[in-house]
Amino acid sequence: MAALSTATEVEALADAFGKSADVIHDRIMKAIKEENMKLAQAQSLFQDETALRIKANALYLEAIKLVVRDLELEQTELIKCINKATSRMKTIDKISAFVDLVADLLVLAAAAYAAKPGPIVAAFEEVRSDITALAKG
Repeated sequence: MAALSTATEVEALADAFGKSADVIHDRIMKAIKEENMKLAQAQSLFQDETALRIKANALYLEAIKLVVRDLELEQTELIKCINKATSRMKTIDKISAFVDLVADLLVLAAAAYAAKPGPIVAAFEEVRSDITALAKG
């Protein structure tokens, strides 16, 4: 079944983004405590975390209106990608790679909220590319 073709699937996407935001917060706090991140960078990432939570909440509120037609992407593939990104955020040592992944998740959330198939697929591919690059080290 195509991704985001029902309100329930849009809500599942919102759930996945909410979990990502939780991990972003935990990772920022860990980096601050370990003194691996400058405070200005942490503040910027906290803003990104908040933006991701806002987008997730908007997806919940607007789920029925945000059903996407003709999305050539499977729901399980989309959620699996976000879950992998969330898992990788817990272990990324390089802060610049963490920042890039967070930014790409935000773009994916914004694309989902816009309910436009092309931007959703492009953002999905970018997140998937980040995960692949991180796996290679």
